[in-house]
Amino acid sequence: MNFIPRTLLRTAGLLTLALLLTTTQDQRASAAERIVAYTAYLPPLSIDKVQKGIATELMELVGEEADLEMDFRFAPWKRAQVLAENTPGSLIFTIAYSKARADRFQYIAPLIFTESAFISLDDSIDSFEQVVAAGKMVGVHLGSQRSKILKREGVEKFIEVSSAEQMATMLKAGRIDTWYTMNLRAVHIFKKMGYDSGKLVIGAPVSHGVQWLAANKSLDPKIRARLAKAISKVRRDPRFWEIVDRYSG
Repeated sequence: MNFIPRTLLRTAGLLTLALLLTTTQDQRASAAERIVAYTAYLPPLSIDKVQKGIATELMELVGEEADLEMDFRFAPWKRAQVLAENTPGSLIFTIAYSKARADRFQYIAPLIFTESAFISLDDSIDSFEQVVAAGKMVGVHLGSQRSKILKREGVEKFIEVSSAEQMATMLKAGRIDTWYTMNLRAVHIFKKMGYDSGKLVIGAPVSHGVQWLAANKSLDPKIRARLAKAISKVRRDPRFWEIVDRYSG
């Protein structure tokens, strides 16, 4: 019968213990690198987990650069903001800046810049004054900053709708006169629904937006710095415009 020296057994035991501790530490580190990122159904910026969207794909690149695994969660826009505000360490993207929101979130960096205009099917509408003077009924996305802009500019006749698809249908059916939204959203949705996007009359840009990446107030400053640095790199990456062109072409 062969006997194994105690010193070898002790060494083997210590090695096994070290391996188990290392594995456990690696698992904890891996779990710590996974981060929840909330967004809304805002095509073509963020669509859903399958179709993704411009901002969602850009956030995937940001995750690669920052060495973070993104756990994307989609919800109606107002709900997404509530979830992000109440989920420690979470992110929220495609969010516009406002003072009220800055009290609720920490803004990290701009993800993408957008233009918004009045989208119609007849005459071009190029200003807020033109909308007011003509008494146009405007459609705007529920919970967006654009409704506040309309109020600020003296536009009283507008309706807030939660779905871009519903908005496109309302425009086509004449239930609204114009749709105040991002140019690329209107074109994308019309094509998606099988409508002729060539019939859209896109007015002059009346507002410019910055779609930010923001976070819960509790986000670790080190992770915030990694994300900011990653976004800077992604904006210089050739894949950035490849992604934008794929959804807006």
